[in-house]
Amino acid sequence: MIKIFFKVIFIILNIIFSQKKTDQNFICSQTKSSSRVFSEASTLTENQEKIDINYYNIDFEIDFNNEQIFGSVLAHGFVGMDQPEYIEFDFSDEMTVDSVWLNNEITSFDHIDDIIKIPAQVSIPEGYNFSCHIFYRGNPPTSGFGSYNFDMHNNIDHVWTLSEPYGARDWWPCKDDPSDKADSVDIIVTVPSEQIVVSNGLLVDEQDLPNGKKMYHWSERYPICTYLVSIATYPYTFWTDTYIGINGDTLPLEYYVYPDHYELVYDNYMLTNDMMEVFADKFGEYPFMGEKYGHAEFGRGGGMEHQTISSMGGHSEWLIAHELGHQWWGDLVTCSSFHHIWLNEGFARFSEAIWDEASHGFEAYKSYWQNHSYFGPGTIYVEDPQTAAQIFNGNLTYNKAGWVVHMLRGVMGDSLFFESLKSYGSNDSLAYSDVTTEDFKNVCEDISDLNLSNFFEQWIYNEYYPKYGLLWEINGVGELIITIHQLQTWQYFDMPIDIKVVLANESLSFTVNNQFETQEYNLGFINGIPLSVQLDPDGWILKEVQYLNNVNIIPEVSNILIYPAYPNPFNPEVTFQYFLPTRFGEIQSEIQIYDLQGRLIDEIGTGKSKPGLNNVSWKANAPSGTYFIQMSANNKNYSEKVQLVK
Repeated sequence: MIKIFFKVIFIILNIIFSQKKTDQNFICSQTKSSSRVFSEASTLTENQEKIDINYYNIDFEIDFNNEQIFGSVLAHGFVGMDQPEYIEFDFSDEMTVDSVWLNNEITSFDHIDDIIKIPAQVSIPEGYNFSCHIFYRGNPPTSGFGSYNFDMHNNIDHVWTLSEPYGARDWWPCKDDPSDKADSVDIIVTVPSEQIVVSNGLLVDEQDLPNGKKMYHWSERYPICTYLVSIATYPYTFWTDTYIGINGDTLPLEYYVYPDHYELVYDNYMLTNDMMEVFADKFGEYPFMGEKYGHAEFGRGGGMEHQTISSMGGHSEWLIAHELGHQWWGDLVTCSSFHHIWLNEGFARFSEAIWDEASHGFEAYKSYWQNHSYFGPGTIYVEDPQTAAQIFNGNLTYNKAGWVVHMLRGVMGDSLFFESLKSYGSNDSLAYSDVTTEDFKNVCEDISDLNLSNFFEQWIYNEYYPKYGLLWEINGVGELIITIHQLQTWQYFDMPIDIKVVLANESLSFTVNNQFETQEYNLGFINGIPLSVQLDPDGWILKEVQYLNNVNIIPEVSNILIYPAYPNPFNPEVTFQYFLPTRFGEIQSEIQIYDLQGRLIDEIGTGKSKPGLNNVSWKANAPSGTYFIQMSANNKNYSEKVQLVK
């Protein structure tokens, strides 16, 4: 009789969920995981794929009055056996190229379709090295998030760059693709003497020049991709701190801030040192110990992880942790194409949570992920990375991608997970290079000896999340039997699931491996009647849960039971469940919604509650935030915290 009732509930819930999926235009699949074919087309031209750039020297002067730059780029590279017809550099058509020198000889060129095309030298079968010097000028256009900006702060001239994803070509000629890191870059900038220029690496020279000008020469000697090259200029206030590394090595921490922001940002900026200690412990030593780390304020909200010097448009702890985390995940190892941008942004989101855990404890870490949940459509893998909007989807590239890293921690366990991160960052073929999702998966599998193909297929290349339904019963010999249904139909997720059984005097923990539409598990003899059976109580899985037991199958208990609200986080509707013992009969109850300030927001249930399982739903007409569902019954108050995410 119990099993028949289980099946009836399951069929009804599947009908309900199917109706919801139709309304939301879900694309459903009955298979557990599907093998999709995604485009791996490069942004590079055919000729660019045949050259390897190993050095850039960027040298220009900024004319603030006319908002122009005048300068040159010297590039050293190599051509292998498969040789191009042209050596090609990305460079905006809005800029002017005055001349091009190839191997110290002036040469012809075409500048069209944002490409400088330079006839390659006569073919040499074994390949050859080349040197190309491009002289140019103009007012750089602004694309993406603001590739090059003539700006002002407090009516004082200010220049800043942010070249991700494809904006380096707006202000300097280069092979503008993350798959080709130059081994080193020199950045030489001449400005009016009151300006301070900040860039990557170390400041190796600073000279006063005639006519009230000054030259700054920064040198980056770690491999770097084009979008991480940056400059910021302003009459900054400057101060330093010192980070002491794992082996006792020291690193300068340099901070360049607007003078009127010094008091505003100082305290949080000084937390950077503590964050570096935390991340070095979890990820491995800071990857640019021979140079520096620091912040340079710029005129855009948010931040950008320019190598060794993050550009900062804010000063929150999460922002500082995010950009610092990128020095490992995005700068040390860089996505080989923007299809795989989650390897940068998801890991930086995870870095924020790791700092929360280190500074405020594991409950704060769990809360972080609940506040950054995403339950909508779309793949984390970026199928068409043509524009900044397509690449940097806040819900997929950041939140859900961060959840994937968090879930992988849950699947692998802390020891193997953090060992994998350190191995990933120090791998001989990956460190200071470009990486794909498969590279990261292979490292995790090598360290853990787990087969993670399903995990990456379902979470990176497929959509949505699992909706679990949990049923439980005590059989005739006192064994606890649980049944887990996957109520969604788009795919069935292959995940280990933690189960917590709460008894009167203790709590028991189990882990079950779940991958099919319906699976039953015998958890063995239980000494007593569970007060609750909870699925994934610590939130290691991005999911929704339905607790399916009702009055006919829940053993009699003496007190009111409150079940976790679901889905949580939610948008726009959340369900609150509670169980009334039969001995109470019908009782008067009142269910109200309060915000964090204790203000009454809504009333969703007033009247008689019947014995058994009761459900009340709240369809929120309120802003995003944390709310409390409070039930008053039998002279007691019961409360559930829920998160509305819009």
